Amino acid sequence: METQEAINEVRQAVEQYGVPCWVAHISYPIRKAVPKEVIRELLTTAKVSQGWSKQFDGHLIYGRTRTDDRQNILEWAKENIFEMVTVKQVAEACDVSESCARSTMNSRPDVFKKFGKEYEVRDAEADRKAQKKN
Repeated sequence: METQEAINEVRQAVEQYGVPCWVAHISYPIRKAVPKEVIRELLTTAKVSQGWSKQFDGHLIYGRTRTDDRQNILEWAKENIFEMVTVKQVAEACDVSESCARSTMNSRPDVFKKFGKEYEVRDAEADRKAQKKN
């Protein structure tokens, strides 16, 4: 197989399947025929494969991470400001464990203000702006 044909095949697999799953769809001899510099260049702009996520340090991991779950909770909170919720309600709404919901809610008192067993969802930005005006 010619180098250009191999490069085109690898390019198509990277575009279609993303990183790191493209490797499973291209045979070793074809991968070996493509220069490492070309593969590196293709992978720098490639999307991450479905089910995988890229960590802040660039490493890829499979499945959801606790950071993803926390981010989902905070995004949900932005859409449900001033609601009174329990840990169980947030866990069910965001499809996360109750322990993850509880730890996120307790670590972000600017977003979740505790009232007994319930929490009020707050708008942290608006609260900070209001505090600056006073």
